Amino acid sequence: RFGDGNVLALNLYPERLNGLLADNQLPRNSYYYLCDPSGNIMFTINDRNLSIEEQQPYVDKIFKEIRNSGSDVSYITDYDGNKRGVYYKVSEKGWISIVTIPYDFLLGDYEELMHWFSLTLAVFLLLAAGLALREHMLNRELQSINEVIRVMSKSFLAVFRVNYVTGRYYMLKSTSPGPQEPEGDYDELLQEMIKNVEPEATDEFAASFAREHIKELVERRINDFGGEFRYRFGKEYRWLNVRLMRDDLLNEDEAVFFFREVEAEKQKELEHLQLTEQALQVARENAKSRNMFFSALSHDMRAPLNGIIGMAELADLHKDDCGQVKEYIRKIRTAGQQLLTLINDILEMARLDNGKVEHVQETFMIAKVAQDTSDIFAAQAELEQKFFDSQLMLHEDEMVSGDLQGLQQILNNILSNAIKYTKAHGKISFLARREPSNERNRVHYTFVIKDTGCGMSAKFLEKIYKPFERDSRFGVPRVTGTGLGMTIVKSLVERMDGSIHISSRVDEGTCVIISLPFNIVKKVESKPQDAMPKLEDFAGCRILVAEDNNINMEIISELLTMNGLEVLPASNGKEAVNLFESSEEGSISMVLMDMQMPEMDGCEAAEAIRALPREDARKVPILALTGNSGSDDVERAMAAGMNDFMVKPVQMKLLAQMMNAYLQH
Repeated sequence: RFGDGNVLALNLYPERLNGLLADNQLPRNSYYYLCDPSGNIMFTINDRNLSIEEQQPYVDKIFKEIRNSGSDVSYITDYDGNKRGVYYKVSEKGWISIVTIPYDFLLGDYEELMHWFSLTLAVFLLLAAGLALREHMLNRELQSINEVIRVMSKSFLAVFRVNYVTGRYYMLKSTSPGPQEPEGDYDELLQEMIKNVEPEATDEFAASFAREHIKELVERRINDFGGEFRYRFGKEYRWLNVRLMRDDLLNEDEAVFFFREVEAEKQKELEHLQLTEQALQVARENAKSRNMFFSALSHDMRAPLNGIIGMAELADLHKDDCGQVKEYIRKIRTAGQQLLTLINDILEMARLDNGKVEHVQETFMIAKVAQDTSDIFAAQAELEQKFFDSQLMLHEDEMVSGDLQGLQQILNNILSNAIKYTKAHGKISFLARREPSNERNRVHYTFVIKDTGCGMSAKFLEKIYKPFERDSRFGVPRVTGTGLGMTIVKSLVERMDGSIHISSRVDEGTCVIISLPFNIVKKVESKPQDAMPKLEDFAGCRILVAEDNNINMEIISELLTMNGLEVLPASNGKEAVNLFESSEEGSISMVLMDMQMPEMDGCEAAEAIRALPREDARKVPILALTGNSGSDDVERAMAAGMNDFMVKPVQMKLLAQMMNAYLQH
C-alpha cells in the first residue's frame, strides 16, 4: 500500500515455500509457523499430518501466551503434552514467524555437558578423598615414625648432624659431658670429645672421626662406621658406642653421629669373653691331657698286644715242646689280662664321668676279702721277686654291709700300683685294721699300703687325682698304666663316704692310707653251699650263639663244644631270629646274644624272639654279651627281654653259674 492510495497485491503460494525451504535446517521434530498480523497461519513446516485449520488452535495458544507474557515466553506444551521452546520474530509489516523446538533437543548439549561435569566432579571428589586418605595414612605413619624415633632417641646420649665440608655441626640431642651448644664448629666439638675419651683410644678416635677421614669414607661409599670406646662421665669411664652414618635422605655433604651407652652390654660381653677364654684354656688343658693319655694308652696297649702276637708266633714255632707252649700261653694270658685291665679302667672312668657307677650294697666278711686280696698280690710279688708283708688286724667272723665291688677295686688299684712301681727285691706292706668306734651299727676300717718303689714328686702329688695324669719325670720305670687308676680310687672313696691320704718321696717309696666306713651286720648261719657248677654238667644242651666277630665265635664255640654242649651259630641278629624260629620248639636251651651286630643288634633280636608265637620264645634264657658293663647297656638288655648279661671276654666259670641258675635239670 502506498501513500497515494494505491495498493500492490501479490499472489503467494505457500506450497511453493516448501520447495524453497526444502533444505531448511530446522532441528528434528521442530515446528515452524508463518502468521499474518492477526495470527492466522499462512504457512507451516512440521511433521504432523494436520490441516492448517486443525493447527490453528495450537498457534492461537502460542499467541495468547505471547500476549500474556510479552517477549518472555520460554516454553509451550505441544499436542502431546511435551514442553517445547518458543522462538518468534515480528516483521515490520506485522507478520510473525514462530519456531517451537523440543526441550530434549535444546537440553541435549547441556545434559552432555552436565554428564561430563558430573563425571569430572566425581573423579575430583574421589581424588580428593584419596588424597585425604593418603594424607591421613601418611600422618599416622609419620606419627608412628615419630613415636619410634622418640623411643629410639632415649637410647642415645647424643645425636649430631655434621656437614663435613663446611665443618659445622647441629646438635639434635646431647646428655653426655661435652659441648652443649645447639650448633658450632665440628673440629672444636671433636676436640672437646677427645678430652673425655680414654687415653688409650684418643689418637684412634681423633683419626677415625676427623673430617678428612669422613670424606674418605664417603668416597669409599661406607655409610656405617664406628666402634666402642670408654668415655669419661665425672670420675668414671663407661663404654659408649659411636656410629657415623650416611644416607641419601641427608644432604650430600652431611652425616649423623649417634652416641649410645653400652656399659651393661659390654660388661656382659667381657664376662662372656672371660668365661670363653677360661673354657678355652680348660679345653686346651684337657686336650693336652687327653693327647698325653691317648699317646700313653697307645703305647701301653701296643706292649701287651705285641707280646700276645709275639708269644703266639713263638708258640707256633715250638709247637712240639709242650712245656714251652704252656709257658707262652701263660704269658699270652697275662698280656691279655693287662689289656683287659686297661679297657676296664677306661670304661670305669667313662662311667664315673657320666655319674653312672652303681652303688651296690652287699653283705660280706671283710676279713676274708682282705685276706683274699692279700693272697693274690703276695703271689704276684713272689713271682716278681718282691717282698710282700701283710698285717690283717680284723675280726675274722665280722659281717659288714657296703660296696664290696668298690672296696675290691680300691685295694686292687692301690696294691697293683705298689707292686708295679717297686723294683725287684723291694718291699710292699699291706695293713688292714678295725678302728675303735662309739657308733652302734657302724665301724671304720683303715687300709695302709706302703712300698719302697720309685715314689712320686711333690709336684705330681698335687695333680695325682686328675684324669690322664702320669708322672713322666726321668727315672720312673716305664710300666703299663692309663693314668686313671687314682682318679677312679678317689671317686670310689668319696662315693663310699671315706677318705684317702697319700705321701711319697722320690726314690724312697709311697704310703697310701684309706679309711672307709661299713655297717655291721649280725652273723647269720650259712647253709652248706652246693658244689660249683661246671660246663660239662650241661652236656647235650643246645646253645644259640649270636656273634658277628669270627674269632669270638670260634672261641666261644670251641669252649662250649669241648664241654659237650651243642652250638648253633648265628653271624647277626636277624640270622639268630631266623634260626630260633625255624628250630624245633624247646630244642634251644639258651641264647648268648652279642649286643652289637649288623642287620639286627642284640636288643632288636631279643625283642623279635620274644615276640614269636611259640611257648619257648617267652621262656628261653637270653644272656647279653657286651663289651661294656655300663648301666645303659644293661638297662637296654633287660628292657629288650634278656635275662642277664656277661662282660666279654666270656668266662666259662661265670657262664656255668648262669646256666645253672637259668636251666632246669
